[in-house]
Amino acid sequence: MKCVLCDKRKPKRYCPAKRTSICPVCCGEKRGVEINCPLDCQYYVEGLKQHQQKMMQQRIKKKGAGSYVRKTELYKHNPELFAHLEKGFVSIFRADKNLTNKDLVTGLDLAMKTLETEKKGLLYQHQSGNNYADEISNHTLNIVNEYKDNAELGANRISLDFGIKVVKEFLDEATFYMENDVNPKSYLVHLMRYHPEEEAPAQAESKLIIMP
Repeated sequence: MKCVLCDKRKPKRYCPAKRTSICPVCCGEKRGVEINCPLDCQYYVEGLKQHQQKMMQQRIKKKGAGSYVRKTELYKHNPELFAHLEKGFVSIFRADKNLTNKDLVTGLDLAMKTLETEKKGLLYQHQSGNNYADEISNHTLNIVNEYKDNAELGANRISLDFGIKVVKEFLDEATFYMENDVNPKSYLVHLMRYHPEEEAPAQAESKLIIMP
């Protein structure tokens, strides 16, 4: 019997998403990316923890702990903003797996420059000619503006300065992955594993009786 995913190696790990056993290699490479892993899968949870700890330790060693403190404070203030930005990046990546960390960095940099230009009193959207980067920039600006300009959000409404700070945190983190991980898509994969694709709910059998 061989792994149902690669058809090469022996299946040694039970995969609750596939409802069968798969090989450790496919589990490690595809969990949370090609496999919609449930949150109660021990391999999925442990893999997330190990990768996050590895990158965190490297970043703290090179940059200090200040970056994580800043991001935590910003996140506490508006976790929904972070979630909407991340889900958008993941959605763009799922639609085209050619997207790389470098494209994400370029797009975030464009968005930050556009917001900083707005802070100076000018409305001008910076673009690069890189379709991937421009799409990332457009998504980032749309979400930030949604939270910035909508008075109905109440306490969740953000200032322009807050939006710039959040974009800068994403930019710094994505740049670190780009410069320190051999996988050119590692940061996008990292985000994807925190936002597994939601399966459409099964349609319940209709109990409505239509009379002629």
